[in-house]
Amino acid sequence: MAQNKDTGLLQKIIMAKSFLDSATFQEETSDLIRFDMVDSPLGEKVEYKRRKKRVTHFLYALVFELSIKIIYEIEQGEKAPHHHNIWSLYNKKLSPASKKRIFDMYDNQVSTAKNLIVQFNGLPDTDGRPWDLNLDMQSLEEALKANEEIVVNFKYDGQFKGKCSVLCSMMWYNDQHIILPKALANAIVFPKALLEYAISLKD
Repeated sequence: MAQNKDTGLLQKIIMAKSFLDSATFQEETSDLIRFDMVDSPLGEKVEYKRRKKRVTHFLYALVFELSIKIIYEIEQGEKAPHHHNIWSLYNKKLSPASKKRIFDMYDNQVSTAKNLIVQFNGLPDTDGRPWDLNLDMQSLEEALKANEEIVVNFKYDGQFKGKCSVLCSMMWYNDQHIILPKALANAIVFPKALLEYAISLKD
């Protein structure tokens, strides 16, 4: 590893942990609603839960970006570029060992998500319709490239674009049909595993 300069690495780690803590809380309490919504119509309760999932998705994207930058700073010994193009950092700047470790973690997460999704087929979804899922999942390259769009624009429009992500337990068909497989929440470990790996390189 390169000799580290003062890149603000500790602050990045603290912020990444903070975003991860908040995202994990949102995932683990996805079925809870505010007390003042107990008597609200079902549609409002479902939309509230979807809003929580959107927040989770965004927070995990921040963890994804910061983790890649933490790895970059530890390996390169210099401050990461101030942009959101983590694909370029991963592809051109991270060590082969880190790239392989990240690829393996991500591939494991996609496999886990796909296996769990299969178990939902035939069961009723939140609208009472039977699940019939055959979701097209992002590759690691697609996820790295899509993350820039999430960090830059998702906070404005909350729109899911393209293939499904494994950053959180919200899945979707194209840009429209958003679904909430609850049991996936405990299986979404990639952002957590990535941050843990990034921090381990510092020791």
